[in-house]
Amino acid sequence: MFQTSFNILSLFKRLIGRKKVLVAMSPIVRSILLVSMLTMVWAKHVNVTIVNKLEGNEDLYIHCKSKDNDLGIHLLQINQFFRWSFGTSLFLNTLFFCSFRWRNGPLVYYDVYKEVKDFYECQNCVWDIRKAGPCRYESCTSNSCRLVCYKWNWCVLLQVCNFQWII
Repeated sequence: MFQTSFNILSLFKRLIGRKKVLVAMSPIVRSILLVSMLTMVWAKHVNVTIVNKLEGNEDLYIHCKSKDNDLGIHLLQINQFFRWSFGTSLFLNTLFFCSFRWRNGPLVYYDVYKEVKDFYECQNCVWDIRKAGPCRYESCTSNSCRLVCYKWNWCVLLQVCNFQWII
C-alpha cells in the first residue's frame, strides 16, 4: 500500500512540475485527484478478530455490522473466532459494532472498532469475549500486549440495538 501511495505522490509531483498538464486539468479533476491521493495515504488496513472466551464453554452468537456492511450472524464455539478486514476512512468515521448473546445471557453489544478512538491504538484488533465484557489486547510492543477489559453496552429493547436475531 505504501509503495502505491508513494508512486502516486511522485507522479503528482511530476505533474505539478508540468504547467501545461495542470492548466489542462479542470479544478474539479485536480480536487478529485488530491482527495484520492490523501485517502490512499491516510487510510490503513484494519483486521478485527472476535474470539469466544465465555466461561462455562458456552456457544456465542455474534452479529456484526457497520453503516454499510452487515457481516451476518455467526455461531462461535469456545475458542473459535470470526475475523474480517476493512480500510479506514479519511473522515475518521469508520464504525463496526457487534451484538453478542449466549445461552440464558442478555443481549449485549459493543463498538469493536470506532476509528476516531481506535485509529492509532488498534490495527489488528483481537477481542476476547467474556460474560463480564469484551477484552482487547492493547499497548502492544514487540514482546507483549496488555489485556484491557470493558463494560458491555446493554440492549434494553431490540429496536435500540437494531439487530435481528434467529436464536
